[in-house]
Amino acid sequence: MIRVIFCLSLFLSIFSCGDKGKPATPPETTENPTVAPPIDTLLANINKRIAENPGNFQNYLDRAKYYGGHTMFENALEDLSRALAADSTKSSIYLYRGEVYFQQERVKEAYEEYKTCLRFDEANTDCMLKKAGIDIQLGNNEIAINLINNALRINETLPYAYYLKGRMYKKAGDTTLAVSSYQSAIEVDPSYYDAYIECGLLFANRRSKLATEYYNSAISLKPRSIEAWYNKAMFYQENGKQVPGYYPQAFACYDSILSIDPTFAAAAFNKGYINLVYLGDYNKGVQDFTEALQKFPNYFQAYQNRGLCYEKLGRLKEAEADYRAALTIQPDYTEAAKSLDKILR
Repeated sequence: MIRVIFCLSLFLSIFSCGDKGKPATPPETTENPTVAPPIDTLLANINKRIAENPGNFQNYLDRAKYYGGHTMFENALEDLSRALAADSTKSSIYLYRGEVYFQQERVKEAYEEYKTCLRFDEANTDCMLKKAGIDIQLGNNEIAINLINNALRINETLPYAYYLKGRMYKKAGDTTLAVSSYQSAIEVDPSYYDAYIECGLLFANRRSKLATEYYNSAISLKPRSIEAWYNKAMFYQENGKQVPGYYPQAFACYDSILSIDPTFAAAAFNKGYINLVYLGDYNKGVQDFTEALQKFPNYFQAYQNRGLCYEKLGRLKEAEADYRAALTIQPDYTEAAKSLDKILR
C-alpha cells in the first residue's frame, strides 16, 4: 500500500514500483532559492532599524527570519551570527538557527542548536518540542516523552506536543495511543491539518471509513491539498473490492487532483490501474495510461501497464512496443522483460 505523504524525507520516487504498482508522486520542482527577492517595505524597515541600532540582536534576528522565509538560508545564518555577536544568551536565536538548519536537512546541527537553546532557557517549549521531534526520529523515546510532558506542564494547550506524542506512538506501533494523541491535537486546535491526515492514515490502515471523514476535514482546511485528495483516493481504491461504489469515488478524487494540478501523472496512472486490475476495462486503461505518459513521458510503469491493456485487447504489436519502451527507459525493469518474453514466444 503506497500513499503520498508530504513530510521531510518522505518523498518517494515513482521508479520504486513494480508491475501494476501504484506509484508515488512524480518529483516536484522547486524555484531557485538563490534568487534574491526585491527589497520590500518589510526588509527596508528592518535594514533601517539595524542602521539606527546595530547592537540590537532582535533586529538581526528579524532580518534572519525574513531571509529564512525567502529560503535565503545563507543570508539568514549570517544574520544569526550577527545576532549572537550582539547577545549570545538569547534562546530565540538558537531556536531559529535550529529551524534554519532543519529546513536545510542539517538535522544534527539543528539538534545541537535546540540543546543550546534549552541551556539558556529550560522553559522554552518551542525548543523542547523541536528537540523532541528529532529525538523521536533518533529513537530516544524516553527523552522525547519527558520533553513533551514538560512542555505540556508549562502549557497544556500545545497541539504540536500531542501531535508529537502521536508520532512517537505510531512509530512504536501503538496505533490506539497514536490516534488518541492526534485527536487531542485536533481538540486543542481544530485547524490542525497534519493531525487529520495522520488520523486518516491510521484509520485507513484499519480499513475504517472514518479515514474519509478525517481526509474530508483536511480537505476542508486545504481544498487544494494533493496529499489529502490522494490519500482519500487511495482509501477508496484499496477497499473497492469490498465496498461497491468505491471505485467511482476514487476516480472522482483523482479527477479532483487533476483539476488542481493537470500535470499530476500519478492520478491518471492510478485511474488506469483500477481499470486494468479491478474493473477489466482495458480500453479505458489505455486512455488513462496514455494520459499519464503525456504528463510524464518517462513513466516506464505506465508503458508496462498500457502494454498489459493492449495485450488483453489482443493488440500484441502495440503491447510489444510498450514493453520495449519501458525497457528503453528502465533496462533492468524485470516485469517488462517478462511481459515482452511472454508475447514473443
